[in-house]
Amino acid sequence: MPEPHVHPRVVWRSAEPLIAAALGAHITVLVLLKLAARPPLLTALIATVVFAGVSLSYAIRRRTIVLDLSSSAALEVQAKLVSLVIIGAGAWLLGGFLGTGAEFYCSPLVPWRIEIALFGSFTVGLLTVMARPRRHGWTVYPVVMIAFLWIAPFYGFFSAPMFLGIGLSAMCSDRPMATVVITALGMIAGEQIGRAVAGRLSGGAHVGPGDGA
Repeated sequence: MPEPHVHPRVVWRSAEPLIAAALGAHITVLVLLKLAARPPLLTALIATVVFAGVSLSYAIRRRTIVLDLSSSAALEVQAKLVSLVIIGAGAWLLGGFLGTGAEFYCSPLVPWRIEIALFGSFTVGLLTVMARPRRHGWTVYPVVMIAFLWIAPFYGFFSAPMFLGIGLSAMCSDRPMATVVITALGMIAGEQIGRAVAGRLSGGAHVGPGDGA
């Protein structure tokens, strides 16, 4: 059965929290790099606080889980594409004024492993679905980002659109374009597997958008 038409306003509503949080965190990184040479982990901490703060503000206002607003496959795909285009375009435009942030994102002090990206996205998918029926489930994504405090910014906060959009702008020497694209696809798969596992663990009960708020 074909997916019903998704109104552009609904797509934007789904994509907006990630776009705002991603660009907010990215701008924070770029500004900190311009102001002074700061240790990468301190920059990561500040960027994570900004990302989690923006995400939490949307979650509080809407009482729904960031990155997991609907079970509609059509909405999810369209929201990810919109997020990718806007985050990628934003990172490219900012690159002309503030730089790409490669000094931070490509730091050798932080281990680059595709398995970390996959594990992080799996965890995000697992916990967002398991948190849906909980009273305060809408806080889960910001809390998970704080838990991954020191490493999340280097992996696009385990969001494929953010990782790909900013990764293609920074273009780290140890991460060719093919690697960045493959990692982003792996993140999508990891998130879906996490959701499937959570569904199994919770007995497959469906919880609609905004439930548990």
